[in-house]
Amino acid sequence: MIPGERATIHYFSKTTSIGPSSRYRIYQYLPYLQRHGIQTHVYPLFGALYFSMLTWRPAWVRAFGKMVYTVLCFLQRVFHLLAVKAGDLVVIEGQLFPYCAPIVERALSRRNRIILELDDAIYLTPGHARKIPALLRLSAGAIVGNSTLARYASLHTSNVYVVPTVVDTDRFRPADGKRSSPATAFDRAVTIVWIGLAYNFPYIEMLIPALRELQKHSPIVLRIVSSSPPVLPGLNVEFRPWSYENEVQDLQTADIGVMPLFDDEWARSKCGLKLLQYMAVGLPALASPVGVNRDIVRHGENGFLAASEEDWYRQLAPLCRDRELRRRIGDAARTTVEAQYSLKHWGPALAERYAAIIEDTNRPYSRPAVAQPVVR
Repeated sequence: MIPGERATIHYFSKTTSIGPSSRYRIYQYLPYLQRHGIQTHVYPLFGALYFSMLTWRPAWVRAFGKMVYTVLCFLQRVFHLLAVKAGDLVVIEGQLFPYCAPIVERALSRRNRIILELDDAIYLTPGHARKIPALLRLSAGAIVGNSTLARYASLHTSNVYVVPTVVDTDRFRPADGKRSSPATAFDRAVTIVWIGLAYNFPYIEMLIPALRELQKHSPIVLRIVSSSPPVLPGLNVEFRPWSYENEVQDLQTADIGVMPLFDDEWARSKCGLKLLQYMAVGLPALASPVGVNRDIVRHGENGFLAASEEDWYRQLAPLCRDRELRRRIGDAARTTVEAQYSLKHWGPALAERYAAIIEDTNRPYSRPAVAQPVVR
């Protein structure tokens, strides 16, 4: 990079900041990139309207609305691509045009260095088993959220960088006085919280037997923070519609956070966001021992892992009874996030990584070989 010259990244994200993936993989990093002298133009594909359309009824209205909206968004993306100058660095979150052949990406790779950003196993979804490998081969490298994605990406591109999904610990923090509150006798219902997108509701069902059994012995509330309420018969469910303004408070005022997952390739590619959100606000968290959850949680120290229905009951029961145990584990959880999964640490680190990639764009470029992948 020429001294005094302002570096530029054109980032084609899946959504505006309303979408959790884009919010945590790029938008929260923008101030750090700016301070590092990197100018970033972010071009989202979908906005808030897309998420609201998912609740439209009847189904044909929803389908028609999504079709029209998608066409308009695709046209807007074509317009945004025209703003990219030859030689600029282009970062693509997933893909430019979902379910379309990578024709535009191939043309773009002939004049620009492309970095692919992945935080889930999109290659497992219908229509993408061949497309994502093709995109990785067109790219100069990939930035991925965990080692599972890194192993996959390194089969198709030689420069793979692992940047975990992290949280802003200044925003996600324990409620005032919560970390130091003394243990007292049980005086209210224990609130167990789950936050996430509605299409992940099937994961919650594995908790039903444990929660039903717990309800026999003490008052339990399952708080769901999402776009729509789930149907969970036999459970005392409190639904709170997700909003950026309220999500932190909705977690702070709970007692225990849960992240159940099936043990499959899709779940192993997840980046543990909800787990880190719980831990950052000082909640003791229980999670399935799948993927990065095993790296984040040290069982019995900063959280608990539960592999079966019996495990969920066995780990939840003492937490529901013992406020001091919740406080101790929650304090250790917060400390873990501050030390290893904080935006304060990873913001400068990602900015430096992009600066190094931009520096490479000023050198003669030939698409890298795939034979000897390097994971950093």
